[in-house]
Amino acid sequence: MWNRIVVTDQNRGVYGALVHDHLRKRRVLFHEKLGWDIPCSAHIEQDQYDRAETVYILVERGGVVEGYARLLPTLARVSYGTVEFSYMMRDATLGLLPGIPPSILGTRPAPQAEGVWEISRVEAAGRGALQALFLTIAEYMEQVEAVELLAFTRKNFGAIVRSIGFDAAEIGAHVDYGGRPYCAISMTWGGAPETAPVAEDLPMRMAG
Repeated sequence: MWNRIVVTDQNRGVYGALVHDHLRKRRVLFHEKLGWDIPCSAHIEQDQYDRAETVYILVERGGVVEGYARLLPTLARVSYGTVEFSYMMRDATLGLLPGIPPSILGTRPAPQAEGVWEISRVEAAGRGALQALFLTIAEYMEQVEAVELLAFTRKNFGAIVRSIGFDAAEIGAHVDYGGRPYCAISMTWGGAPETAPVAEDLPMRMAG
């Protein structure tokens, strides 16, 4: 079985090796395999949304990270010089991220609320790891009294999370991102997945 870990700014030093491993895996997937033009070093991928408010959900087994996700509250703020960033989807709607269309949320204003968080940079080695990952996410969201997760992801990911017990609804229209169809989705977790073992299958990947 997997160890399910919530990493915050308060315990990040304890899990530094696992955090670094997940950043290394992010570079391999998003930069090397998917070819995204994103900030990265020779070894890891890290951008302006990896900061003090960021929460990492990690699923590891035998010291190897097999699932990860990045969470950021929609009230988060950071300034780099004269530019203020909040969370990825809101910044995209403001035209701060040229690679992502500003229209991804359709007519919905980008929320700034305590109960709404953003999820991004998600990958899992298979369905079992994905279930463990989203179970941990649901538990943490309940702990911080969040009610909604927003993501910009492949349009089929809504069906994937619904298949493990979450509610998911598309927001706005489908857009082309890196040659693939993407959309914004809203997720809630009234029916969080069970922890019963399931067979491993193909890797589950969510962009953003």
